[in-house]
Amino acid sequence: MTMIVKSNAYNDNVSLCGKMMIQLFGKALAEKTAELIVVDYMGRSDMDNMQSLKRNWQELSCKASDIEEEVHREEMSGKKKRKREVDSWLKNVKNLSPEIDALETRGSSWRLPLKEDPVGKLQLQVKELVDQSRHFDGLVLDNYDNIGEPWLPTKLFGVKFEEAKQRIWPCLVTDDISSIGIYGMGGVGKTTLAKHIEYQLSEKPSYQVLWVTVSQDFSVTSLQDKIANVLGITLSNRDEEDARARILRGAFSKMKRLVVLILDDVWEEFCLDRVGIPLHPNKCRLILTTRSLEVCNRIQCQRKFDLQTLDPKEAWDLFKYKLGSEPLLQGDLESIAKSIVEECDGLPLGIITVAGSMRGVRDICEWRNALKQLKTCSIGYHEMERDVFRILEWSFNRLNKCEKNCFLYCCLYPEDSDIKRKELIDLFIGAELMSKRESWSEEFDQGHTILNKLIRVFTGDDCVKMHDLVRDMALRITHGNSKPESSRDDVPRFLVKSLGRSDSKVMLEQKEWTEDLHAVSFYAQYFFRIIEIPPAWSPNCPKLSTLLLSGVFIKEIPDSFFQHMCGLKVLNLSRCRDITELPNSVSNLVDLTALILGGRGGVRSVPPLGKLKQMRDLDLSSTQIQDLPQDLESLVNLERLNLKDCHDLRFVPPLGKLKQLRELDLSSTKIEDLPEGWESLVNLERLNLDECGALSQKIIPKGAFSQLHRLQWLALPPCGGVKVNDPEVLNQLESFKGCLSFTDFYKITRWPKYYNYVYISDILPEDPSYGFLPEDQQQLNFYQCKLGRGKNNLPDDMKSLIIQFCEGMGIRCLSDVFKNFINLSHLSELEIKDSVGIEFLWQLSSAAPRDQLEVSSFSPLCHLDWLRLYRLPNLVGLFYAESEPYLLPAGTFSSLRELWVSDCDNMKQLFTVQLLQNLQNLEKVDVDDCEGLEEIAADGNGVGQGGGEGTQLTSSEGVTATVTLPKLRRLCLTRLHN
Repeated sequence: MTMIVKSNAYNDNVSLCGKMMIQLFGKALAEKTAELIVVDYMGRSDMDNMQSLKRNWQELSCKASDIEEEVHREEMSGKKKRKREVDSWLKNVKNLSPEIDALETRGSSWRLPLKEDPVGKLQLQVKELVDQSRHFDGLVLDNYDNIGEPWLPTKLFGVKFEEAKQRIWPCLVTDDISSIGIYGMGGVGKTTLAKHIEYQLSEKPSYQVLWVTVSQDFSVTSLQDKIANVLGITLSNRDEEDARARILRGAFSKMKRLVVLILDDVWEEFCLDRVGIPLHPNKCRLILTTRSLEVCNRIQCQRKFDLQTLDPKEAWDLFKYKLGSEPLLQGDLESIAKSIVEECDGLPLGIITVAGSMRGVRDICEWRNALKQLKTCSIGYHEMERDVFRILEWSFNRLNKCEKNCFLYCCLYPEDSDIKRKELIDLFIGAELMSKRESWSEEFDQGHTILNKLIRVFTGDDCVKMHDLVRDMALRITHGNSKPESSRDDVPRFLVKSLGRSDSKVMLEQKEWTEDLHAVSFYAQYFFRIIEIPPAWSPNCPKLSTLLLSGVFIKEIPDSFFQHMCGLKVLNLSRCRDITELPNSVSNLVDLTALILGGRGGVRSVPPLGKLKQMRDLDLSSTQIQDLPQDLESLVNLERLNLKDCHDLRFVPPLGKLKQLRELDLSSTKIEDLPEGWESLVNLERLNLDECGALSQKIIPKGAFSQLHRLQWLALPPCGGVKVNDPEVLNQLESFKGCLSFTDFYKITRWPKYYNYVYISDILPEDPSYGFLPEDQQQLNFYQCKLGRGKNNLPDDMKSLIIQFCEGMGIRCLSDVFKNFINLSHLSELEIKDSVGIEFLWQLSSAAPRDQLEVSSFSPLCHLDWLRLYRLPNLVGLFYAESEPYLLPAGTFSSLRELWVSDCDNMKQLFTVQLLQNLQNLEKVDVDDCEGLEEIAADGNGVGQGGGEGTQLTSSEGVTATVTLPKLRRLCLTRLHN
């Protein structure tokens, strides 16, 4: 079929490539085609030298840096997330860097075949990555929650709240308003109102919303860092404030949309220009929330809105909404409940807290008792805060002892921080705040249950983030803020300190470390601060169970420091850069259950740990440790050993006696062999060997997993460095990443729920880093396999299939190898490259009657999103039919958006007319260097005739069909000979 291009944008004609002609009929379709690139074949560039590779690599590196910066900036809004293909692409560029560096010193074998020449292989990989970067249809997607709907803020209650929102909105679209202040007492709902405004603005494409939480611990430089973070740029701490402010102003000026900067929880005035916030009605607008009208005035907000408490009816409606469907509030119970709500005085935070505390209570006696306690509950707070703190403390008193302790431990984390559930529960377990259970999983479930209750009582949202008033109450009653007038005797005593920029160097004050301390937390939320410990000092803290010194510089810890901390259970020194070794006194902390040193710390060695029989969690991840203590096997209660990213670690001592070990993470280490005795870790649930590059040419023999009946999660090095020769283990796993033999692939009866980049090959490649491909869940990668006819199925939920360097043995179609190939309803990504013997993807049956076809629900590969076919010398077409006529099932390729075809010299036509009619979602087509390609679309003996608003294609029966591709916007044809 001959095709002609018609488009006003190209003066109604396009250069022809030999005999190749393209026809896209109709004005509508031509206007939708944003790009039409047809490049004449001019010969290949001379790419077989190192300098050319360096130039291409530099181009690729710069491209990756720009993309990473742009993606990060979008992600900081909280409303966008990077596409999986973009994330995979960035990882692949990063993974390629060490190979490029190594090649410069190793040199290249210039006369080797392309597949064996390292420069040639890297050329192909760099070329593929460059090509992929040109095909991104945007870098980010809208960020949806688990149920697939846009994130919605907490529901607003009250006429005043709605009126405030309605009054604020016009100010955002008025040309002369650049700053808005929302003020009101703590807990009245300022942040919630601001979240609603943020949500509305985020739906407007002309606005770019940036959210920054300022908090009480304020400094100009810390605010500059937070703003830089959401802008996706980095500021140097060595620069002066003025220089940092200039950088921020420059970043704001480059924003293409109108920026609305929301500063939440502002406590004191500051100069906008000093920070680097360039207010302008058409470029950058400001919304701030604060408890003080004075702050609004001093920052010179042009419009100020006072947020008032709820009236009695609104308060009652909010209480019922948060209480849920039970109990039914009737009669005397309703009267008591209304009296309880009256005690909240219309304050939303108080109402939400009380409702959460009373949820599920049915006994009227409990309601009466709750009302009495609420009326009598009071401790010494400032006048403005008295009502809300009284309510919060009342809710706290209703918790049992275990729940109280868990709640109080949440205040050890920085203000306004999003605390990871797992991290919190690990702390609960390590500090032994909960009753002991038979297994760690039972304790973890217990921690989840407690957290769920605390969230219902104190926040109302499904996140672990303490409202600043809730956290302040916890600090007051634990004496954590050094205000003894508000402390209590029935709760543990804390010492909690935030180190701001003014605290560049802090000397620990001996008078603060009292005998009754239970927990100490020092943290530098935005800057690494220096903590100095007095020489030979030994704090007398026998009750201290938790010590968190995270993200600070500690040059040296004297050996005497831990001498009188005999009750210490959790020691967290993560991200402490200057500590290179621990004092020997750590060896005597016999009650220690958790030692956390990870997070890019500077630790290079640890003392003997053999006495620490209670140790359950040892985290040395991302440290510079080279040698582990030889008495590691003495930690008989150890449940988790985290050595991830210990890049200097080459050997792990025997672990066979650690029968309680559940998690072993050795990923990204340089170990050359698995630790002795690993096969006998009978309670092991998670084993991570990912990115262990030195573990090459390793086969785990059959039977090695025979004792690991609890193993659920297994990650091995990518690309076949280590191979599992025991397919039975996959039948018990929930998650797997690694390499299998092609022979064992056919023996799997139950695929894991999660299989991330499973590498299937009958060989162990000498260079396991070669052949890297995008990582994704539910992905299989067949490498150098001999594909013959088979009866085995691919996993039904597979999303990504990659076939490379394989050989078809006695087959014509991919469907001959995998019998359920065309029925994979979840398959969205298919890539086949450098493989011989494959002529078609699948074989069609003879045509069914049209009425039967129309009612059929069979739609082959109906969810395939993109298809890539590279260097397939035998490929003839996408599908094969033994006889004509044939009809494609409706829906075939109906979701396809992107198609790449390169170096498929035996292919003469790209589409049939029937297939073209299904491609209503097709957006991009790239065809490169296919020597035999003669036609883009044809239909057996049919001929195509142009005219009208679509592509009119006439079959051999004389039937004319108009084909319109409404979403096609890129057609790129390069180096086509015919």
